Amino acid sequence: MRRWDTDERQTGIADGSAMDPEIRQLLECMNRDGWVTEDPEVHLLPHLRRACGSEWLLTGQRLLPDGVYEVTVSLAGDQEGVRIHRDAIRLLSAVAESAFFVRQRGPGVFDCVTGVLDGDSLEFKSHGHLIRLIVK
Repeated sequence: MRRWDTDERQTGIADGSAMDPEIRQLLECMNRDGWVTEDPEVHLLPHLRRACGSEWLLTGQRLLPDGVYEVTVSLAGDQEGVRIHRDAIRLLSAVAESAFFVRQRGPGVFDCVTGVLDGDSLEFKSHGHLIRLIVK
């Protein structure tokens, strides 16, 4: 099976282990009690509102019991497919810190982890945010 429309090789050039240490460090930090910061409506929402610009309309937000900050947006124009994916990442990048991971988990649903890991900052202790962006 092809990996994309022009894929003739059907295999890549390497495995992904070159970035194992960074992924493991992110997971270690994420699994610490208290790593997810409080008050995302204070720390994240203003940046996301500004980043919405004229392309997005922020229609809802709530903090879930598991620490995930769920943000619902709608598009002002007609976009689909990979354009929505890329624009969602651009929107989430408004709150990106030194570690930034985004995965589309379903149609219009993007999970994001962003934060500061040990050693990333002389100014701030390790902390992070869990964001679920829902595009309707």
